Order: sequence, then C-alpha cells, then structure tokens
Amino acid sequence: MSDDGPSPFKNPVQWFFRSSLLVLVAMLALTYAVDLLRDLLPWLVGIALVVGAGWAVIAIIRWRRSRW
Repeated sequence: MSDDGPSPFKNPVQWFFRSSLLVLVAMLALTYAVDLLRDLLPWLVGIALVVGAGWAVIAIIRWRRSRW
C-alpha cells in the first residue's frame, strides 16, 4: 500500500470541506441538467410523437397490404 500523504479521514476539516465542495458541484450540475431538460423536453416529446405516428402509419399500411 503506497503512502500518498496523510489520510483524508485524519483531518476532519479537510474531509468536511471536500465533501461540501462535492455536494455543491453536484447541486450545480443537477440544477443545470434540470434547466437544460426543461428547455429540451417539448422537443423530445414532439419528436417521440412524430416517430410514433410514423411508425403507426407504416404498421397500418403493412397490415392492410398483408391481408391480401
């Protein structure tokens, strides 16, 4: 086991600072992701509806042709 310096668990102030910084960065990233998703969600739903309608039209056409 290599000794890369003092253990982060031996200094509670450093451990608390790193943990707090990690939580802050995670909160900022989550806020940015939710904001981006809020802007993109109508487009994603619209694309899903168009693709679903196209798939349904193709399935109906193939079904009607296969009856004969």
